[in-house]
Amino acid sequence: MNRRQFINRSAILLAAGSLANQSMLAAAAQQAGKRRIGIQLYSVKDELPKDFMGTLKKLSDIGYSAIEPYGFTKDDFFGHTMKELSVIAKDLGMSVSGSHIWSNIQVENPTEKEWDFWKNCAGILTSGNAKYAVQSSIPKVKSLDDLKRIVAYFNRAGEICKSGGVKFAFHNHYDEFVKVDGEIILDYLIKNTDPQLVSFQLDMGHVINGGGNCEHYLRNYPGRIPLWHASDFNATERKYTEVGKGSVPYTSLFELTKTAGLEQLTVEQETQGDIFASCKVDFDYLKQFKWTEG
Repeated sequence: MNRRQFINRSAILLAAGSLANQSMLAAAAQQAGKRRIGIQLYSVKDELPKDFMGTLKKLSDIGYSAIEPYGFTKDDFFGHTMKELSVIAKDLGMSVSGSHIWSNIQVENPTEKEWDFWKNCAGILTSGNAKYAVQSSIPKVKSLDDLKRIVAYFNRAGEICKSGGVKFAFHNHYDEFVKVDGEIILDYLIKNTDPQLVSFQLDMGHVINGGGNCEHYLRNYPGRIPLWHASDFNATERKYTEVGKGSVPYTSLFELTKTAGLEQLTVEQETQGDIFASCKVDFDYLKQFKWTEG
């Protein structure tokens, strides 16, 4: 290689490196201010129909790095497929972490149609590079047999989701903290489902509302709760509030991120009033915790 060839090749490599650096800098700029904090879009359910794109941009501007839609029982979220939604999110510097699946699951004698539903859900989610299919409710539990049927259902749905490239999880409400035949519903589900197939998304505000103890779940079921729903509930006033203003002991909880194996932190806000102001309060409170830095 002569001197001129060396200089020309060096210039090309330098230009390529410069372009790569520019691309990395652009990506970094897009993520500026972002933390590992996502938001469940049910928080802004009243705003999405009015201004879909504007609502997502406001959440991105606050600093949220991921969105979690809801109701993906078919590939349509306010007129957008999961793939389209993932592109929109990416353009705003966010990703789609997963989705809540609103399904009235048939745990008693489920048919192949039930399992086809989960195959379809897995396909929808993978089209947008989302990781978690989160079942957000269960039928009313009246007996231990009911619980056993739900465990069997969760394991099968989890197996199907895993085969389809996503992870199955269950999101609690406040109903799962009562005892049935001496068993607390949520504890029974965690203890008896297959850890390789079923994960849990612990909604902190609902835990408090149901009379549960958030730390108990993170300490005693390591690795089973990779998803947290950051919500808050004032146990004295018996109402939901912004994160950090209620009875959830977040400072203690963030000391347990390694024990829990936390992967995704997602805000869910269920208050009235200026929802974007509340979502900013949530984000600003949570960003103090080192885990959110990534």
